[in-house]
Amino acid sequence: MKNLISFFFILSSTISLAQFNSAQIDSIISNTVKANGPGVIIYVKQKDKVLYEKAFGKASMELDVNMKTKNAFNIGSISKEFTAMSILQLKEKGKLSLEDNLNMYFPNFSKNGDKIKIRHLLSHTSGLKSHTDTIWANTDGRKYFESMENVLNYFKKDVVKFEPGEKHDYSNVNFNLLAFIIEKVSGMSYSEYIEENIFKPLGMANSYIPNEGQAIPNLSTGYELKNDKIVYARYHSLNQTRGSSSIHTTVQDLAKWYEGLMNSKVVSRETLVKAWSPYTLNNGIEEVYGYGFYSDMKFGKTSIYHNGFIFGYSTSDMYFPEDDLLILVASNISDINVINTNDLVFSIAANAYKNNTPKVTAQTLDTYVGNYKMKAGFKAKVFREDLQLFIIVSDGKADALFPETETVFRVKDFPAKAEFVPSQNENGMNIILSRGAQHFEGTKEK
Repeated sequence: MKNLISFFFILSSTISLAQFNSAQIDSIISNTVKANGPGVIIYVKQKDKVLYEKAFGKASMELDVNMKTKNAFNIGSISKEFTAMSILQLKEKGKLSLEDNLNMYFPNFSKNGDKIKIRHLLSHTSGLKSHTDTIWANTDGRKYFESMENVLNYFKKDVVKFEPGEKHDYSNVNFNLLAFIIEKVSGMSYSEYIEENIFKPLGMANSYIPNEGQAIPNLSTGYELKNDKIVYARYHSLNQTRGSSSIHTTVQDLAKWYEGLMNSKVVSRETLVKAWSPYTLNNGIEEVYGYGFYSDMKFGKTSIYHNGFIFGYSTSDMYFPEDDLLILVASNISDINVINTNDLVFSIAANAYKNNTPKVTAQTLDTYVGNYKMKAGFKAKVFREDLQLFIIVSDGKADALFPETETVFRVKDFPAKAEFVPSQNENGMNIILSRGAQHFEGTKEK
């Protein structure tokens, strides 16, 4: 995919996008977002033209304030993009190497500290377990610390799940450590570094890494769902999420971020291609995550994307370098049962690339419908409604499947796919479920 991304950079100025249907986007959002509930902002831009920019719902339900396109959000894990690029900036300046090991910056953090390299932290392949779980969210997530070093020392639980580079396992502690490394190398606080080296140069005047209690202009109120009621989001300590989350910004500033990346105002083109390319594991298999970004094929196009999910806020970005198309969705509720920004960003992309989606007949889809017994021990159920295929894995929720080809389908809001393979078994069909380097094979039952 690295060569494909490089190729797309060359072609991006000459490829045009199919007609963008704003009315259909209005319909998608209106069917999801309630006028008197938490809100959402949709922002779509291709090259220098804003194709769609609208706000729906409320920025504050209690004050009956409508959401506006200039409202700010905590973008959660999309902050990882900024942390990754800051590390790569320092690499380009010769301040560090991606082969530097963790012990060089934080001795004794892990028994694998001499094996864990900066590239393992960037790609979530370090093997370190994250501390940010449900227990943390309801207890220690409120604690105040003076520094990133104090945060890391407090939560240091040397739980090594696998050897570095063996597999991808998303862990916020990787990017907390990267923020600490930025501070050690630059001699600045993480917030100061991002402000001076990214926000100011790119003109991101409405972007912040706030201190505890700092007021953010135009910040929408964050909500959660508790006992089927929409309530104020729980308080959490911002200083614990430096590097992994905590950036507050607007969709307009996020657009400036992608402009800066594409125009080599953040890092060189060569470095950006590396960051946007899937990371190669020890066994030579590519994952779907690079350095701070996911990379995958969607609608026959290379897509670069991430999502942010944190107390009260959910944000998703998706960028297609071939067409210089950026889709941003930001919401002020952190519950996918109310507003799923991943689902929305995918639906908008599907609308933009509807001509790239192959038409699969009901007769063909019916050959895929059924229950599958997976070799790994779990089960999968495939069913259809009209011409839409769905899959349920291990009694989980139903996920919509979108065709990439007649036999390969992408999960709607998750970096995974299902491939149907005709076979000689009694029911004539096998299935392969995959996510990056993980592959699970199954056979259709009677």
